[in-house]
Amino acid sequence: MLGTVVDLFWNWKGISSEVADLQRWDKNSTFTVHQRSDETNRLSFLSTSKAKHELQNNLILGAAVGLNLSVLHRFVQSTRTSCNLCTITLLVHDFSMRSDHFRLLSDVFHVVLIPYQQFLLSNKHETFVMKSIHSQRWTIFSSYLQTLQKEGKAFDNVFICDVSDTIFQANVFKHMNKMGDGLYVFLEDIHFRISKSNINANWIRVCYGEQMLQQIGNKSISCSGTVLGSWPAITTYLSTMTAQFLNLSRACLKMTGNDQGVHNFIIHNGLIPDTTIYLIPHETGFVATAGLPKWLKRNKFGHILNSRSEIYAVVHQINRSPQLLAQFDRIYQTLPDDILNRKA
Repeated sequence: MLGTVVDLFWNWKGISSEVADLQRWDKNSTFTVHQRSDETNRLSFLSTSKAKHELQNNLILGAAVGLNLSVLHRFVQSTRTSCNLCTITLLVHDFSMRSDHFRLLSDVFHVVLIPYQQFLLSNKHETFVMKSIHSQRWTIFSSYLQTLQKEGKAFDNVFICDVSDTIFQANVFKHMNKMGDGLYVFLEDIHFRISKSNINANWIRVCYGEQMLQQIGNKSISCSGTVLGSWPAITTYLSTMTAQFLNLSRACLKMTGNDQGVHNFIIHNGLIPDTTIYLIPHETGFVATAGLPKWLKRNKFGHILNSRSEIYAVVHQINRSPQLLAQFDRIYQTLPDDILNRKA
């Protein structure tokens, strides 16, 4: 049975929990998540209005391979501030895990780190023909969640997002409360269509042919850099993405950013089995994709707002706006080494 697509243009909507310490990679592909017992004491202080999404077991998952400390810190601190009890899991280079600064970041903000190279060496059942981490991450994430499922460590909900250009302003999971389980995908500016964007059109054309571009070219662009869903929906989505990559042409696999073409292909063709797909608009939704819109609205305290003056839970593509990037770099800055032990 194909998935159901729910288009939410001009309509609009509520979930978080759990913290894990540094996760060690087992060469037999076994994941061990160490729960922090001290976090459970916080639950008694939650207000009734927060109880549902705070008491759920939610995961934020991203690929941070090759990112520097300041970029990673910006993402992690904004995420932890917005989602106090979520598990944050990031794929990083092995050498990053040996860095004292990265290990401190993991410890302070309770981040689970997956070593990228060790994963590739241990993953004997897949051939990684994709060159880019943007393509590889879907297979890695799918395998990771399958491992958690087998070990009885599944989460309630998962948010997969880009790391280098994303910040959090509020708990993204709370918006699922009003709409229910399923897959939430986030549309870019309403004025743009796949066929009107050269790069998006080319991903579809090269990966799936001119006929497919004609078929879905008038659809809105859905960004693959932010995907939210209940556990069954996310695992099914990842399996579908992985299956697509195993059958794509060499020309498609060579393209940087091809995962967005694959994402739009499966979303707009309803190819995710037994899954309700919610198409969330940029203008009135709770996740902003800042690249294409001509305007960005902020309040006096710097929060990015949608057209209804509601604070976005997540803002993606902040690097497309020099002013936004400078703002969040100031808020989430790391200190230079020469002032760490100085008072003035």
